[in-house]
Amino acid sequence: MCTKLNNMTVLRKNIRGNRWFLVAGFALLLSLPFLVPHLGFLSLVAFVPLFCLDRMLLEHQVRHAFWYYYAAFLLFNIATTFWIWFVSPAGAIAALLLNALQMAAVFAIYRWGGRIIRSREKNPVKAEALSLFFFIVTWLAWEHLYFDVEISWPWLCLGNAFATSTRLVQWYESVGAVGGSAWILLTNAALYLLLISDTRNNKRWYGGCSLALILIPILCSEIRYATYRESDDPMEVVVIQPNIDPFHKYGVSPQAALDARLVELMEDAATPETRFIVTPETFTYDIDIDNPEANASIRLYQSFLSAHPGTDLLLGALTYRHFESSVKPTRSARDRGQGHWIDVYNTAMVLDSAQVYGSYFKSKLVPGVEIIPYENVLTFLGPLVRKFGGSSSSYGTQEEMEVIPDSNGDKVGVMICYESVYGDWSRLATKKGARFLAVITNDGWWGDTPGYRQHFNYARLRAIENRRDIVQAANTGTSGIINQRGDVLQKTGWWVETTLKGTVNGNDAQTPFVRHGDRVGRFSTTGFLILLFTLLVLRVAAALDKRSGRGKSAGDTV
Repeated sequence: MCTKLNNMTVLRKNIRGNRWFLVAGFALLLSLPFLVPHLGFLSLVAFVPLFCLDRMLLEHQVRHAFWYYYAAFLLFNIATTFWIWFVSPAGAIAALLLNALQMAAVFAIYRWGGRIIRSREKNPVKAEALSLFFFIVTWLAWEHLYFDVEISWPWLCLGNAFATSTRLVQWYESVGAVGGSAWILLTNAALYLLLISDTRNNKRWYGGCSLALILIPILCSEIRYATYRESDDPMEVVVIQPNIDPFHKYGVSPQAALDARLVELMEDAATPETRFIVTPETFTYDIDIDNPEANASIRLYQSFLSAHPGTDLLLGALTYRHFESSVKPTRSARDRGQGHWIDVYNTAMVLDSAQVYGSYFKSKLVPGVEIIPYENVLTFLGPLVRKFGGSSSSYGTQEEMEVIPDSNGDKVGVMICYESVYGDWSRLATKKGARFLAVITNDGWWGDTPGYRQHFNYARLRAIENRRDIVQAANTGTSGIINQRGDVLQKTGWWVETTLKGTVNGNDAQTPFVRHGDRVGRFSTTGFLILLFTLLVLRVAAALDKRSGRGKSAGDTV
């Protein structure tokens, strides 16, 4: 008897140990593609340990299984985005906990649906396949919706795992990064089903599916990479990386001194052929958007440009707009008293020596830093965010992504800061005629961590989706030029004051992704709603059957 009890104790310990081994295996395999270049392929197998964990927990009827999934996703979030801590410890804790919670909640919905499916489908492998299909649709719907809510942090969209493996995903031009998420999840599901299949026919079927899911997209991508040719319409650009410590800029370094140094850098780098000079985000500030020439910095820049005809400046700036109103004129307007309001914008503008040709206001704002999410509905959030060092009020935005014209009639699409993570938003600039794209950012907040490297590499995916050359100008971090295949042509180092000069090709063609957007996400959202309704109907029917004594409830079979 004692021997039997000892054996059971050892078995329970082994099972518990295996659970944490699978949790760690999932977190490691999914994190490495975001941290180490050229390891995107690991994401194609990363979910297999998590699916195996789920099977183990179900077989042993483990209670409180949710915390294992939460731990797995939390480890993944910490490993890949721990660097948020260097901006705001409180914000980092909130971001890591809440983002992992959403991922775990998606997995919990899948487990709930899986119980219902298993109660109806007697073939265990088929039941697993249907359950996994529900999981894939649910995850993709969540990713799609996550791009459009105010508490948004889609940095870890699964498709971003290929940001340093761009030769494998040239087909993002058709389906975007969420299509990459679908590829990852479908491949993982097929491999897992191959692993648990108990008949030769099933093994052949799922083995063939796994092989096709891995090889066909890669082969198509390699062919597209080898055959894609850019249009020959070169424009010389100069990128300025001023290397200003973001924590000591405002109120420490006089703007006049920064402006003088910027002019020196531009003077050294510009040539008679230079079409664009690009500065980082918020390089200057206190500009009235309705009267920009009243600002001393703008006048200095235009004086420089008068000596360089044909050259335009793409400038990152903090701007404002006045309103006279008895009521709050916009959601983000700040009350200055006596019917006077002001909106502040994180702005990109294009100017030459004669005029400002256009501007764009950053509209995908960082929660807690640039926007207080749902401030008008969740009124308690404002004081809570301010208490932990967040924004005292939100920046102004605009309804749609816009392009900015230049003095030559061309148009440029600008992504400010982490807007370059939002593929479905960014592509609207290309759809409206942008001939090349620019990312202006300030990545010095995070220190020398994976954060700024991830950010730069995500721009490579936007280049493929839009088939546009991309110029990235970072205050510090990585500035560079990326071609339409996602190749890095030039880039700067970390924490150096420097300039970079190169050529981008304008392009007018539109990819399927530009024309149609995130079709994978939209179709998955519709599919999720249909499947959720179907499962709810089955669940209610099972409950009614149980009440009448005709059968078991779906929740009785685990």
